[in-house]
Amino acid sequence: MVLMLMLFLFNSLFLMMASITSVEASESIVINSKLYPYPSYDGVIVMGEIINNFTYAVSRVNFSITFYDEGAHVLKKVYSLASLAVIPPGRRASFQYPFKNEEIENFKYYDVKVTSYIESESKPAGFSITPNVPAVVEYENYTEVRGTVTNTVSKTLSHINIFALLYDQNGFIGTTDSDLSLVELNASDVGSFNCFTSVINDTFNVTRCIITGESQSYGVAEEVLITNPKNQNGGFNYMIAVAIIIGLAALALSLILLRKRYKKRKHNIRSRLSRKHSTSRISKHLNSLANYDEVNNIAASV
Repeated sequence: MVLMLMLFLFNSLFLMMASITSVEASESIVINSKLYPYPSYDGVIVMGEIINNFTYAVSRVNFSITFYDEGAHVLKKVYSLASLAVIPPGRRASFQYPFKNEEIENFKYYDVKVTSYIESESKPAGFSITPNVPAVVEYENYTEVRGTVTNTVSKTLSHINIFALLYDQNGFIGTTDSDLSLVELNASDVGSFNCFTSVINDTFNVTRCIITGESQSYGVAEEVLITNPKNQNGGFNYMIAVAIIIGLAALALSLILLRKRYKKRKHNIRSRLSRKHSTSRISKHLNSLANYDEVNNIAASV
């Protein structure tokens, strides 16, 4: 009996360990990353996206960031987790990690690799995301992504985190994360979120944005894709301002030309009328002279 109990406990422990054992990463999990100066931290920041190309969800996606010197010696290596605890199939998560300049002094290159993950079930959908109009606003020193979250389940959602990934015409350029203002959201409630990044600004040409997120127990119903989202300074685009100025200038020039054309036409009409009037007067004068001569001739003949 004791032996059977021990075998049962051993099998249970084995099954439990098998269910949480990390699996080595493969090409089915793709990482795209960018490195930017990060003056406020006196260093640099590595931003990236992790794409799950499996047909199943993965959780606890662990990755490494390694900096190398010219001789390919490791200067700094860190491990971290993707922003989402669970990444559904065909979806993506973001990450960002800052480094002090003194930690990676004179580095020549770096790489980012997925080191492990766990095959798991997707979180049930518990909320939806609605982007603002405009959703992405690029300022001189930072970019903001704004929207609302709606609780679609009957339970209270806790610790909601929203992440926005930004792209230009060449692909991934950076990520933003929410200000964690959505700590809890009751059933059917709607809350707003703001995501910021100080390394993406109005010098970038953001052409696409993907917003995703999760709460402690639930995930976002669907990723939100926004195309051509660029809108500067609270929705007032400098290109629109330039277009308005050019339009007003063109309108003013057209009015000036029309006014000149009108004056010239008026002058021409007056000239023609003046010439016509002068011709008429001369004709009448000649006719009167002709009549006068005719009268004199008749008088002389008499």
